[in-house]
Amino acid sequence: MAKRPLEVLQRSIDSHIIIRLKDGTEYTGLLAETDNYMNMILSDAKEMHNGELVARFGEIFIRGNNILYIKPDNAIL
Repeated sequence: MAKRPLEVLQRSIDSHIIIRLKDGTEYTGLLAETDNYMNMILSDAKEMHNGELVARFGEIFIRGNNILYIKPDNAIL
């Protein structure tokens, strides 16, 4: 069964996700909001680089054009 990426993201709101950027940086947190361009707002976010915690943020905005991949929580798939 094919899945539509934007629908998966919409169902992922208030769920834990992992986002990897094109520069190799990863962010984990709760998906607070997303739009049709895959811009996202994460709350309780953590920045990871090479598997190590770099920083913690209350809320961050990530532009969709910087994203390499998104891994939503398996429970919503």
